[in-house]
Amino acid sequence: MPSDRSFRITAGHLALITAVTCGGLAPAAAAHAASPTPGVPAAVVGTGTTAVPGLAAAAAAAPITRSQVIARAKTWNPHTSKRVPYSQTKTHGGYRTDCSGYASMALGLAKPGPITVGLAKSAYTRRIQMSELRRGDLVIDAIGSNTTRHVVIFDKWANSAHSSYYAYEQRGHYGTDYRTRTYGLSSGSEYKPYRALNIREDAPPPPPPTVTRAQVIARAMSWNPGTAKRVPYSQAKQYGGYRTDGSGYVSMTLGLPKPGPLTTALASSAYSRPIAMAQLLQGDLVIDPVGGNTARAVVIFDKWADAAHTSYWAYQQRAGYGTDHRVVKDGLTTGSQFHAYRPTRIR
Repeated sequence: MPSDRSFRITAGHLALITAVTCGGLAPAAAAHAASPTPGVPAAVVGTGTTAVPGLAAAAAAAPITRSQVIARAKTWNPHTSKRVPYSQTKTHGGYRTDCSGYASMALGLAKPGPITVGLAKSAYTRRIQMSELRRGDLVIDAIGSNTTRHVVIFDKWANSAHSSYYAYEQRGHYGTDYRTRTYGLSSGSEYKPYRALNIREDAPPPPPPTVTRAQVIARAMSWNPGTAKRVPYSQAKQYGGYRTDGSGYVSMTLGLPKPGPLTTALASSAYSRPIAMAQLLQGDLVIDPVGGNTARAVVIFDKWADAAHTSYWAYQQRAGYGTDHRVVKDGLTTGSQFHAYRPTRIR
C-alpha cells in the first residue's frame, strides 16, 4: 500500500505527517520531493498563518470541454488489449495509472494528478445531483483507504430509466475500462456525483446549411434515377459517403451530415416538421417511420402526376432496384403510415 505524504506548516517548524491514501504521492509530497532545498517544500501558498503546499498551482487548470474530456479518456484505449495497466506507483504520459490519475489526465489537470480525495475537494470540483450528470462529470467515492476509494468518468445513461450508466475508469487488476456502472445510484452509496471546475460545455454544432428545392432535385438526379447508371440499393454500402438506402439518399439530397440519419430521425423535429399531403411542394418528403428497417421508407416529392392529386412523381432509393423516379401513391390512402414532412432547412 503506497504512502501519501503531506506537509503542515506551523509557526517555527515543518512537520511531516504520513497518511495512507489512494493514488500515490499527494501534490504536497510531490512539491516537497521536487524542492531544491531538502526539508523545504518547492511551493507553499495559502492565507493567514496556515499554508498549503502547491494547492493554488494544482487547482489552476485550463478550461476543457466535455468532448475533450471523453476524447482524452479514450487515448488510454479502454477495454482493449492496448489499455493502460493499473498501478498506483507507475505513470503514463506523466499521470499516475490509477483511477484518480486517469481522471486527472482526462480533465487536463497538473501531472501526476491529485488523489481521489483531492478530486472531491472544492479546489477541483463541486457536488451536483446524480440526475444532473453529463458527459465528463465524475462519480467519486472519497471515503476509506487507497484500496476502497474510486472515481469514474460519466459518459451517458445506459437506459431511459437511468438505472445504470456507461463510464470510463482505471480499475484495479485490469486497467483502463469502459463499461456500465451503478455507482451512486443506490440509497446510502458512498459514491457521489461531482462536476470539475474547469469543465466547459461544448459549443453547439452549427446548423446544417440551407438548401433550395431546386438543389434537392438536382442532387436527387445526380444518382441517375431510373437508368442503368443508377446507384444500387444497400443498407450497408455507401456512395459519396452516404448510405445507399432510402434515408441515406434523402440525406444526400438535403446536404445532411454523412452517412445520413435514419428514416425515423428524418421524421423527427431535428430534421423536419409534419405538413398536410395537400401542402407538398417539390423537395418535401413523404415518410413511413413505422416498423423495422425493412418496413420504413422515405421518398422525395417532385410533382403531382394529375390535377386530382391522386398520385405523384417521387425520387427514391428503393429496395431491390436502386435510385428511381416514378409515380407513387404513398400517403394518399386512408390509414396509410406514410405522412408528409417539410425539411427544416429547405428554402
